[in-house]
Amino acid sequence: MQFSNNNKLIRGHTISPMRLPLFLRITIVGLLLAGLFIGVSGRFFWQQHKKALFTEKLQSVGNLLDFLAVSVKIPLLTDDTLRLSSMVHDAVKLEGIVNASVLDRNKVVQAQMAREGFEWKGSLLESGNVLSNNSGIVIVQYSLSPVEQVYDLSREIIYHEKPLGIVHLGLSASFVTASLNTARSTLTQICLGLGAGMILLLLFIGALYTRQVKKRSGELVRAAEEYGNGNLQYRIENLGNGVWGDVGRALHHMSQGLLLQEPSQAKLEQYLKFSSLDRILESPQSEGGAHAFRRQVAILFASIQGFGSYAETEHPEEIVKALNKYIAILTRIISKHGGYVDKVIGDAIVGIFGVSLYREDHTTRAIRAALDLQEALSAGDKSESQLLSKVSVGISSGIVLSGNIGTYSKVEYSSIGESIKEAYWLSNFGHPGEIILGEEIYGPMKTVVEVETLPPQNVLGSSDVIKSYRLLGFSERNSEHE
Repeated sequence: MQFSNNNKLIRGHTISPMRLPLFLRITIVGLLLAGLFIGVSGRFFWQQHKKALFTEKLQSVGNLLDFLAVSVKIPLLTDDTLRLSSMVHDAVKLEGIVNASVLDRNKVVQAQMAREGFEWKGSLLESGNVLSNNSGIVIVQYSLSPVEQVYDLSREIIYHEKPLGIVHLGLSASFVTASLNTARSTLTQICLGLGAGMILLLLFIGALYTRQVKKRSGELVRAAEEYGNGNLQYRIENLGNGVWGDVGRALHHMSQGLLLQEPSQAKLEQYLKFSSLDRILESPQSEGGAHAFRRQVAILFASIQGFGSYAETEHPEEIVKALNKYIAILTRIISKHGGYVDKVIGDAIVGIFGVSLYREDHTTRAIRAALDLQEALSAGDKSESQLLSKVSVGISSGIVLSGNIGTYSKVEYSSIGESIKEAYWLSNFGHPGEIILGEEIYGPMKTVVEVETLPPQNVLGSSDVIKSYRLLGFSERNSEHE
């Protein structure tokens, strides 16, 4: 067993590490985020709420202290100790109050009441911690024992702006803590309820998102597989405007770029002039490399009408770009129908059908190639160079001599013959976008094609008259040829 990075190699097979399902991963992340949010926000909220509850408790005892300070004025002036004792006794009955006492102006205790173990002593206040001294109420925290704390609230008794004494109320710290714990328990339950609701919502959103992700990623994977299998026409429906849409559009753009590129077969033909290996093997080199043969072929000659005027007005870069596009289209279509590009002469291209891998239908294939070319150039003219709309095609038939022509420094497989010249003249007879057939092509094909007969044409520098026909298409009654 070998290890390579994070993958295991066992007997030549790669085993990818286990991965959790997407939905489970999203759920875990959602739960972690929800727990973190609830924990942090709950803790912060509790700290704020705790301060408010503590202040509220002290405030309620402070209100009781104010009431008691007002109530004891008359009994204190009249030395009515029975009334004072009754008041402090009633105060201690209240929940949380552990002691109460009234002192005169000399700090002598006039009345006092305490629960067991919570007796009030003035000496304890001296060692206590003063928490607050606002609005006339002094709050001191002191210890009765290592585990028992008391908050002592005191207020001075004023009568006609003269001090009469002091009233004290003791609040149990344990009672305050118990009240805070109860509030915290209630708050925790509320937070847990909200957290559970949030988690359920996150799970629902995560399930929807996971379903959408799986759907969109599945579409992208399917598109990639289709493109990998050579189906560059495959398209993803409803791309949308999000990230998935951007990826889908990128894949579409890639496929379009691949479609516009010349096929590898056509690229090879730019150098070898043949679309398959067996065509090369069909022409073995004889001694001296002069092997050649004659054969009946069909010649497709395509040229651009008015190319000279076009070249005079355009930038050289644009001219080369347009020519390459034009040559790529012709090379691809000629190769598709079993021909090969014999020559590229400026804006003219010579395609020959039947030189190698001879098949009797080479004339039909040449016509089909011309019709496909006419359709491709017509479609391309809508978005490409003006050159594509100015191509005329001539198709002739005759015997050519084919072989390796040249010297040891440059040898080129090529064909020569009068029928190539005829194809050249035929292309000049037509207007842009037209296909012109010669007599040798039309004769055997007259029952399967529809044409328009053109007037006989004289060829410059020759007494010969060429008969020609404008191709309209294949005959409907012979649709099997389509």
